Amino acid sequence: MLDKEAEHWDQVARGWSRKSYANELLAEHKRKTYLRLISRWADVANSQLILKTDLFAEAFGPEQFLFDLAPINNNIVAIDVSREIVAQAKSQARRYGVNPGKYLCCDVKHLPFRSNSFDLIISDSTLDHFPSETDIITALKELGRVLRAGGTLILTLDNKGNLTYPPFIFFRLWMKLGLAPYFIGRTLSRTKLRHTLDEIGLDIEEMTAIFHYPHPDGLVRWLERSLRGLGRGKLDNTIRRGLALCDRLETKRTRYLTGRYIAVKAVKREIF
Repeated sequence: MLDKEAEHWDQVARGWSRKSYANELLAEHKRKTYLRLISRWADVANSQLILKTDLFAEAFGPEQFLFDLAPINNNIVAIDVSREIVAQAKSQARRYGVNPGKYLCCDVKHLPFRSNSFDLIISDSTLDHFPSETDIITALKELGRVLRAGGTLILTLDNKGNLTYPPFIFFRLWMKLGLAPYFIGRTLSRTKLRHTLDEIGLDIEEMTAIFHYPHPDGLVRWLERSLRGLGRGKLDNTIRRGLALCDRLETKRTRYLTGRYIAVKAVKREIF
């Protein structure tokens, strides 16, 4: 299974430069949203060792935020199942003046680290690219194992409670027709996520929903490209304000109906 997953993401990486999925303003918004979330929920500067669970954005997307964290703390280990993606991420890191020496190729479901190694783990929409809930739970158990007692896990997953989240059969059809740029996997409900984290010894301290626009986001991407094309840059700030306005939905009681991702801050219980 691992070989198939790695091969899939290697193929995606080799062909990604020929694809046109770039949306600069949407990517900018995602990057800033993640940086705000991390700043709110974690002490990056004083964490002794940090783990980030995939490198796709660092390899290809302006939505990456890892290179922004590197000047704050250089003890960050980042992993990806694809050697191609790791290689591309290392190349991009050097362009940003970031040392990629701790970027490794491995599977998040079988981590090559000692138990209780990390103070902070950041997993940004990594685990929702697996074909089964069992895979997600396996990965969560591994993350819980390598997180030290008292350490923090910041996790985001696709939000199946979103009003626009389609039945999974839609995703299967979309992928079968070759319309999806990569494999779209399963996710967990909020209830199942709470139960799973509790079982593996992590207490949820905060939960919210982020990125308040439809899922999938093809319409939003098309709208951004169209407006930018028509405005030739003059509408960029209007688009930014529109995305910021959508962010206000996070403060509403309906946030889990509008947010694309569930975001969780969970802390590993102390063992006495």
